[in-house]
Amino acid sequence: SRNENDEESSGINAEYGGNSPYQRLTYRYTPLLALLLQPNVVLASWFGKLLFVAGDIIIGHLTYLLLTCGGHSHKSSLIGAAMWLLNPISAGVSTRGNAESLLGWVILLAVYFAKKEKAMFSGIFLSLAVHLKLYPIIYSLPIFLYFAYCTADQHRFVNMKNLQFVGAFLLLQVVLLGFFYHIYGYQFVYETYLYHFIRSDTRHNFSPYFYVLYLQKYVIEGASILRFISFLPQALLIFVFSIKYFSQLEVCLTLQTIVFVIFNKVSTSQYFLWYLWLVPLTYPSLRLSLKESTALA
Repeated sequence: SRNENDEESSGINAEYGGNSPYQRLTYRYTPLLALLLQPNVVLASWFGKLLFVAGDIIIGHLTYLLLTCGGHSHKSSLIGAAMWLLNPISAGVSTRGNAESLLGWVILLAVYFAKKEKAMFSGIFLSLAVHLKLYPIIYSLPIFLYFAYCTADQHRFVNMKNLQFVGAFLLLQVVLLGFFYHIYGYQFVYETYLYHFIRSDTRHNFSPYFYVLYLQKYVIEGASILRFISFLPQALLIFVFSIKYFSQLEVCLTLQTIVFVIFNKVSTSQYFLWYLWLVPLTYPSLRLSLKESTALA
């Protein structure tokens, strides 16, 4: 949205001036984003949009690589990449100045290295994704189980690969948290992470809970219970999918993300991208008739 782009821009300007990006009261991102976008101030105001569009292209390339290494044909892999690259939603979000594409290619790199059995690199990129946006933490369980049972060291719940995955993930989290906490203090932790647990948006929200949350503003009693109840189906389904489909990693992550977005208390337009960059990885495995495909469309 325009407001979100304004928030990012204000944070970038504050960072460039040697101040905290959190001087903009609605800046809810990691300071790393403001640092990455310093050329917006130094070089040109369109640098960020160019970077985000480049991220879209990287996502398309990674989609092709993931489908190819999954044993799919060149044609199927190209179709999968085109499903992302020719998607007007992804193009519109990036060109309006939203940074979601940076998150997308980081997540796909975590998946790519998991499929290549490079556990340390998978852990590093998943950790970076969690630093950029908190929700990819839901991918940690299925990737851990994938390294436990679907690699060369399979059928051992704890093995060298998933220890490398967990170790790399935690180490980078500690480094990033420690570094930015040292500079910005508790405000960094609250705005980047904790705020999103209590966030409520009743204005531009596609969540099925939006109207209940809107009414809740006028009824304080039972508000905390409502938040807990709304979290239950989301958490339960994410856990079930992790256990049932981890061996089909791309399918598992796609299902998890769809459930997360559908049942989240807040769901805005850019949230749809969170599963749209994963869906092309699953399409060659789908077996749908023309009637079923038409019904889903």
